[in-house]
Amino acid sequence: MFSNQLFKYRRLYQQSFKLKSQHEIPEFQITAKLYEHQSAAQLLHFEAQDKNQTFATIFRSEPTNSQGTPHILEHLICCGSEKYPVRDPFMAMIKRSINTYLNAWTGPDYICFPLASLNKKDFENLQNVILDLVFKPTLNELDFRQEGSRLDFEKGKLVYKGIVYNEMKGAMQNPESVFWQEMQTYLLNNSIYQHNFGGDPKAIPSLTHKALLDYYKQTFHPSKAIFYSYGIDQPNFDLINQYLQVQKLNYQQQSQQEIKPLTPPDIISLPYQDGDKQCFLAFQTIIKEADYVQQLALSIISHVLFDNQNGLLYSLIEEGLAESFSRNVGLEQYGENHVFSISFQGVEDDRKSLNKIQEKIKCILEQLTKEFPQDKVDAALHQIEVQFKMPTSEMGLKLLKFLINPIINQKNYIEYLEFNKNMANLKSKISQGYLQQLIKDHFLNPYVLFGQPDKKYLQNLIQNETKQLEEIQKTLTQEEIDKIIKLNKDLDNREESDFSILPTIELQDISAKVERVQFNEDVVRGVKVFETIQKTNGLTFFKFKFNLGEISEGTRQYIDFFVQLFGKFGTTNFTHSEISQMFSEFTLGLEVSYDSVQKKGTYLMFSIACLNQNVSKTLELLSELCCNVKFKDRSHLATLLRNHKVALQNQIFDEQLQYAAQLATSQISEQYYLTDTNFNTKFQLQYAHHYLKADNQRKSMYVDDFEFQMTDILYTIMNKHKLEVIIHQDGSSNYIQNLEQFINSIRHKYPGFDMDPQPQYIEQFNEKFGSVASLIPSQVNCSSRAFKIPYFTHEDTPAIQVLGDCISNSYLHREIREKGGAYGSGCSVRSIMGTFCLWSYRDPNLLNTFKIFDNIQLDLDEQKLKEAKLTVFQRLDQPIEPQNKGLDYIITGLNYEQVDEMRERVISVSLSQVRDAFDKYLKSQPYSQGSMVSEEHKDVEELKKLGWQINKLSID
Repeated sequence: MFSNQLFKYRRLYQQSFKLKSQHEIPEFQITAKLYEHQSAAQLLHFEAQDKNQTFATIFRSEPTNSQGTPHILEHLICCGSEKYPVRDPFMAMIKRSINTYLNAWTGPDYICFPLASLNKKDFENLQNVILDLVFKPTLNELDFRQEGSRLDFEKGKLVYKGIVYNEMKGAMQNPESVFWQEMQTYLLNNSIYQHNFGGDPKAIPSLTHKALLDYYKQTFHPSKAIFYSYGIDQPNFDLINQYLQVQKLNYQQQSQQEIKPLTPPDIISLPYQDGDKQCFLAFQTIIKEADYVQQLALSIISHVLFDNQNGLLYSLIEEGLAESFSRNVGLEQYGENHVFSISFQGVEDDRKSLNKIQEKIKCILEQLTKEFPQDKVDAALHQIEVQFKMPTSEMGLKLLKFLINPIINQKNYIEYLEFNKNMANLKSKISQGYLQQLIKDHFLNPYVLFGQPDKKYLQNLIQNETKQLEEIQKTLTQEEIDKIIKLNKDLDNREESDFSILPTIELQDISAKVERVQFNEDVVRGVKVFETIQKTNGLTFFKFKFNLGEISEGTRQYIDFFVQLFGKFGTTNFTHSEISQMFSEFTLGLEVSYDSVQKKGTYLMFSIACLNQNVSKTLELLSELCCNVKFKDRSHLATLLRNHKVALQNQIFDEQLQYAAQLATSQISEQYYLTDTNFNTKFQLQYAHHYLKADNQRKSMYVDDFEFQMTDILYTIMNKHKLEVIIHQDGSSNYIQNLEQFINSIRHKYPGFDMDPQPQYIEQFNEKFGSVASLIPSQVNCSSRAFKIPYFTHEDTPAIQVLGDCISNSYLHREIREKGGAYGSGCSVRSIMGTFCLWSYRDPNLLNTFKIFDNIQLDLDEQKLKEAKLTVFQRLDQPIEPQNKGLDYIITGLNYEQVDEMRERVISVSLSQVRDAFDKYLKSQPYSQGSMVSEEHKDVEELKKLGWQINKLSID
């Protein structure tokens, strides 16, 4: 009787949702169903034979200023709800789940809460919690002050604190980010897109708790909700319906206001980076209400203009008028409007140069109004087709990201999925001069913006903030001072919550064994080949793994040059532009990467993929590059080094945490030491700087040196004993004969291919336990402390893995993020490399963070132990793309039995074993430290007194 009653209720709930439309999408092998609830909420379900199920709750957001309201609201929603009134249940569920994805997104016009899991029970648990957080959040003021911004006293002086506040300080320290935000302010004036939706640090402190509550009521009414569902099961109609029992809101999405661009100032001031030619220049056009075929056409134009070294505008970089394209070139969507940007980084502050750039762009665009180069159009169409076919282990998330803009703007999302129809339509239009007409209609009268670095930009920001705080402090009454002090004490003294009210899965829900991937092992012309049949969707993926062996220190510092630049040179038979064109026409492109594994050494990987019918041409192209590459090209080398310098400077801002960790781990791990030497950023910046400044005679010396080092690396790795080939294909790829021809061409070119490798002298690694900081123009810091741990197969590895998540979950998150205001913190345990790292990210603090590292408290119980174990498995069991399945086993040399044993021991590890691991490997043990530090930070002088080695990442 009970089951019949439950069935009746479920039918009733489902009837609250009416099926409005249904479409079969054969290209994705899915059925798209659109439901509408009686409250007017919508549910979009993609029915697919995929156990990695995805769910998301989406609301359109419309920021009216740059106070970061939607971003802070997204954080605050995750802090507690009516059913789950505990501290940060969102983060708690990460520990109580084996999700494949759990996050919250804020975009320029949406707030979205996506989740995914392979485990049905886990998937339901996550939906239960997220829906309650979204529709019944507590939104209390204490959480608002922690997540957004607040005032506090440090050494008697007033300061700003807050997680989003510090996150956005970090986000807005890159000159390119600042330039792009300023562009939106002027170009997208009179729209919601003119605002910094993440929050401008200067504006965030002015947001009030009441304003945020009002924004929630306006934005998150249930009738405005859009639910997204993907996977093998039907949506949980009855659960969703519980949150939609409201009166229908007579709501109609307002039509978007017409954008009214403002004339920008002559110069936009930007954060300063070391070096010459750091200016930005952008030419931008607004395209209104582009349908999806038009968006595809604009992506073709983007490819023709910017594709690698083959784009028509690359000639401006080769002439030295700019150092590189900006990363934001091409098409960006802002609601019903699109912005197409032609933008450069590294231009001179010289009116003559700026005019020349503008004239050349105009000339190229006017030529395109007459004719498009067919080979470049064909290459672009090929890239679109291959990207469409690219396998993914996260199809639900991929579709959500792809469709979120049309969904939130009430556009026909189905037309975005009809790939074959869209491509046929596009090709037909192209044959009728469609691309030429788009250039005529939209590209010949752009808006122009110019950004120039200001050496005092960061200093002025800090001085203005300090002055503002001093003015506030002067006006504070004693009552207001006491209130500020009490607020911060209340945040520091918040009691632990009882998380038992949150759902969780159990350890018995986890498989103790990993998925087996069957490889066929063979030897082709003396080279080991590993092949596996996977669902690669008509693509063949080749990975050529070259063991580096022992390379001298002098050559090692050129490894990153090789990794980044090898595939960008021409050959004796083709110019760099010609071979780049061919790679675009027949492949997904060549990726060269580097990594290192303890007990297996360092290696280079050449990865290349193609449609099955293009295997022959792909391996022929790779052979041409490996056997006939031409490094000795003075003008092209200058272009590549200019590009590389800009990429490194951007990387310093984007990957501060990785840099900080590298500073620490390279002191205690030989493999990380080799990585640090191979990727010596300062050496590369200085090398590029000195080459570009050198006279002709010294340039010739540099070119000779560069050619020698690159050639030396090639001759070192081209040996059959150092080469392994890993192939992922779907069973219909005929590659053997082509692979044999490739190997034969290498053997013919490199006389040492069949010889036993000759060991080279390498200096002995001497570990040291020091502290190193690199100063950068930033407002926040990233810090790391590293300890040595044993290799993966050691009996203590399971306890060490669990220890890392115990410290992250139960200690660092509370002390560094919640109390300290850093955006992130945690532990990184890499037993395969023998290191254990504590870290903080976008952290306003420096010395205090290391004090937190000093005073780790293992306040553990059985529940926290279980949560740490679940977090370990969540990380271990992330879905792997078909083209990468089994790859880790070949690279590391581990076998499935060793991994299964480790997993079983993680499940059974005890509290006492975790505490023993802490005492043995962390407590009172030597460590090394690394930090990427704001050059303006108040603790820099104190670091020097404590014996830290202080460096500056500069090119001087």
